[in-house]
Amino acid sequence: MGRGYSGGPANAPSVLLQLLIIVCSSSLVYSAECRVQLCSRQYARHTEEDNIQQGPTFRYCSVLRSYSDCVRATARSCRGDLSYHTVQSLVSQWTRMFDCARVLERGPQAMPPPKHPSRPGGGHRFQKPPHQECNSYRPVGGYSHCALFGDPHLRTFYDELQTCSVPGAWPLLDNPHVAVQVTNEPVGKGSVATAITKVTVIIRQHAPCAIEKTYEAQTDFLPGVFVDGQKWSGPGVRIKEETPGKHVEINLRYINTRIVIRQSGRYLTFAAKMPSAIAVQGAQEDTLELCVRGCPRRERIDFERLLESKSGPKSEAIAACRALNITDFYFDACVFDLLTTGDGSFSAAARDAMLDAGQQSVVNGSLPIVPRSVESGQKSLCCSLLLLRFMVGLLLVFWVQMNR
Repeated sequence: MGRGYSGGPANAPSVLLQLLIIVCSSSLVYSAECRVQLCSRQYARHTEEDNIQQGPTFRYCSVLRSYSDCVRATARSCRGDLSYHTVQSLVSQWTRMFDCARVLERGPQAMPPPKHPSRPGGGHRFQKPPHQECNSYRPVGGYSHCALFGDPHLRTFYDELQTCSVPGAWPLLDNPHVAVQVTNEPVGKGSVATAITKVTVIIRQHAPCAIEKTYEAQTDFLPGVFVDGQKWSGPGVRIKEETPGKHVEINLRYINTRIVIRQSGRYLTFAAKMPSAIAVQGAQEDTLELCVRGCPRRERIDFERLLESKSGPKSEAIAACRALNITDFYFDACVFDLLTTGDGSFSAAARDAMLDAGQQSVVNGSLPIVPRSVESGQKSLCCSLLLLRFMVGLLLVFWVQMNR
C-alpha cells in the first residue's frame, strides 16, 4: 500500500517533474510572447493618421510592405499562434490582391493619374511634365536619421546612441532603394580606435526615377560625381557638391532621402535622413545593417567607463567641445575622441554630425518594431532555457538524494 501512495517519497520526483514542465512551459510561452499585434496596431495607425485607403497605390503598398516585414520578423516567437498565421495570410492576400510587387517596382508614379479637364475646344488632356512623379513622394510616418562619425559613434534609426570599434567593412544601409557600406581603419598604429576611411553608396534601379549607379568616397577623395562621372542617377537622384572635397550630398528625391558625406581631417563622416517607412524596408532578423540593428555587442565600447579611466586633460577637451556649441551625445563623443586620439578634427566631425541631424533629435516613434521584437524575444527565450537547465539539474540532485 505504501508504494501505491501518491504522496509518498518515491513518487515525489514524478510530482516535481510535472511541476517543472508546467513552470517551464509557462515561462517559455510568456518569454516568447507573440508580438504580431504590435505590427497590426502600427499598420492601423499609419493608415488612419495618413488617411491611406486600401488600393493599388504606392503609399498603401509601402505601408503594407512595412507591415509584412514586421510580421515576418516575429515568426520565431509566433510559431503556432493562430492570430499570427491569420495576419500573415491576410497580409499576403492583400499584397496579391493589390499587385503590390508591381506597384512598388514602378515607384511613386504607381499612384493613379489625376483626371485632367479637356482643353477648350478639343478632346486632348493636358500633358504633365516628364517624370513629375520622381519629385512628388509623400512620406508615411515621418523621418528617421542615422549617422556614423568620429571614433566611430553611431546613431541608429531607432535613436540608439553607441560608440563602437567595428574595424573593416560594415553595411550601414541595405534596402530596395539604396545600399551603403563603410570601411573603418585604426586611427593610429596599434590603436583600437577606428574611423571611416571609405564610403560606398549603391543607388538601386527604380524605374523611371533611378538607375543603378555607384558612388565612392575615400580619404582625400570626395568626388562630386558617381563613378561614371555623372551627377545624376536617373531623374530622381542627384549629387550635390556643397564644398568641393569636403562635403557632398546625394539626394534621392523620389523617396525624399538625403545622404551626407563629409571629410573632417583625415577621416569621413556619414549621415542619412529618410522616411521611416523606407528606413527598415526589407530588414530581416539577421540583418547586419548598423543603421537598423546597431553595432554587435562585442564591438560596442563603454565610453563612459573609458572616460573615467582617462588621466588626460579633460578640462581642455571639455572646453574645446563647448566652444563649438556641441551638446548631448555629440558633446560626449567629442570629448571622448579628443581624449582618445588627441586629433582636433574629431571635434569638428561631432559638430557636423549634430548639424546634419538638424531637428531629428526626437525619438523616432514611427519605425516598425522589426529588429527589436526579435531581439527581445531571443533574449527572453535564452533566459527561459537557462531556467529549464537549472530546474533539470535540481531534479537530478533531488532524484539522487531520494535513491541513496
